[in-house]
Amino acid sequence: MLPPKRKRSPEAPEAYPGTDAVLSYIRSSFPLTVREQTDDEGDIIGLPRPYSAPCANDAFHNLYVWDTYFINLGLLRLGMLEQARNNTDDMLFLVEKLGFVPNANRYSMANRSGLPFLPLMVREIFAETGDREWLERAYATLSKEHDFWTTRRMSPVGLNRVHHSATPEYLKDFSSYLAAERFPGLTFADDGEKLAFGSQALSECEVWDFTPRFDRRAEEFCPLEINANLYLGEMIRAEFAETLDNGDAPVWREKAARRAHLIQDFLWNEEAGCFTDYNFVTRTKSDLANCATFFPLLAGLATPEQAGKVVQKMRGVLEYDHGLATCERRPGKFVYQWDFPNGWASLQCVAIMALDRYGFHDDARRIAEKYLRAVISNYEKTGDLWEKYNVVTGGLDVANEYKMPSMIGWTAGVFVFVAEYLEGTR
Repeated sequence: MLPPKRKRSPEAPEAYPGTDAVLSYIRSSFPLTVREQTDDEGDIIGLPRPYSAPCANDAFHNLYVWDTYFINLGLLRLGMLEQARNNTDDMLFLVEKLGFVPNANRYSMANRSGLPFLPLMVREIFAETGDREWLERAYATLSKEHDFWTTRRMSPVGLNRVHHSATPEYLKDFSSYLAAERFPGLTFADDGEKLAFGSQALSECEVWDFTPRFDRRAEEFCPLEINANLYLGEMIRAEFAETLDNGDAPVWREKAARRAHLIQDFLWNEEAGCFTDYNFVTRTKSDLANCATFFPLLAGLATPEQAGKVVQKMRGVLEYDHGLATCERRPGKFVYQWDFPNGWASLQCVAIMALDRYGFHDDARRIAEKYLRAVISNYEKTGDLWEKYNVVTGGLDVANEYKMPSMIGWTAGVFVFVAEYLEGTR
């Protein structure tokens, strides 16, 4: 559940100086990220409605699967309901066209999906519109998306894994691209090694690209956020079934209950004191603490005791002066952007929601304030918002796999959400 919306009176002073300037910039910039491409053109998959890309400049001009959930958070809070609904309708269209939400609306990126946030997006649009006819159509499409995950992404233990449908030629090209552009020094002994690496890396793109969490063996893991979001999606589908009175609610709740039991068995790590990913090949639980541990809390899957341990872990190894590090600090051979010391807007947001849900309001406010101030500080220095921030220094000296773009996208969407959240909990 999202914290309730509460807005500051226009006459009230800013609690955090600089907030209004950033919000004004976001309001004027969001329309600049909207793209229209109704017909297929080359690699681009045409979409029926205008869609929000993450950037207003020359980077990232597509509709991306989980970026859009956080973009919508901002759009809805700024009164831009039509565009948020457009984004959601475009994702529903992609499910009808392909059977799942691709990583982005490009055929070259339709060989993998991404974090399943579409049920959450549908829930928020319906909460705003109350349009039952729209919900009925969306519900049917959401059932198809669930079928994708339960027929094409299952592990032997009953939880979901990640994978892809790429050709061998694509995988070899993908490996060559990664070696040339993102991981200098990466070499392959032969084509077999190149294929194996490309397969694992492309599968990892369904979660975070790229991260030390899976030690380059993503296909062997049941990732936390995939399974927590699928549980949440099953519970949301049950809510929709009750609203539509179609008799499906017990079936969805049974699926969710079964998944919740497996998540407790395989993804709770008592020794680590937090939720971690599970390797079903080696039958071991990862010991690397990272921000994915908040997704089971966001979904309401944690016990109060587990939530308390996650918070202690957060304070001990993930929290820094300017926010939450993506992963706890550990030495490694390669530089990953989804790793220490980078702070991503999406993960700060999930953590704030998760902490708030379990009653850790002071912790949620503290993380929210750190994110808000980091964005404001860098906006005042550069006049822009950025893809990620260094949570140790508070600056733009991040771990990059490519040149970091300025970004509206989820950085803006989360800023709007956080600003409202802080106003509502003053």
